[in-house]
Amino acid sequence: MRGYVRAQDGDLKGAESELRTARDMLASKRAALFTVQVEVELADVLRRRGKTGEAERLLRPLLSPSALGAERGAVHAGGAHRLLGLIAEERGETETAEEHYCSALSLLERTGAAGDLADLCRLLGDLLRRTGRTEAALDAYRTGLGHRAAPGTTTLGPAPTEPPFRGGVL
Repeated sequence: MRGYVRAQDGDLKGAESELRTARDMLASKRAALFTVQVEVELADVLRRRGKTGEAERLLRPLLSPSALGAERGAVHAGGAHRLLGLIAEERGETETAEEHYCSALSLLERTGAAGDLADLCRLLGDLLRRTGRTEAALDAYRTGLGHRAAPGTTTLGPAPTEPPFRGGVL
């Protein structure tokens, strides 16, 4: 948590140190899911510090479905694809970036991670728009909005579930 908070505060050097410590502690306890979660956070910090090669080496193993299982590791694999897409985009490799964003989208759609999906659709839409694919960009933005506007997230429309009691009787 200290590494995450430091990263949010802009202290990337301190965040890197804290996240490396957390990763080592979790790995020693064989806490695979939490180790992978920290590795994705660490890779983000490394990317932001300009250590993209090291970030990529940390992320690549997380793309394997066997890393944590197809369902259990979907959020982390989606995060890894998102970061690899950002790295590719920073290098000007738009096709590779698009592939990673689409892979992340495919993984995250099954998880219900609406905020992550919306952000990913924004990244993909912006990439498509910059490459002149306006209609595809609009489709990506709509997809992101669709996940943010699920039942129960607006004040209009049907309730997300039926009320448990009817007719004023509790």
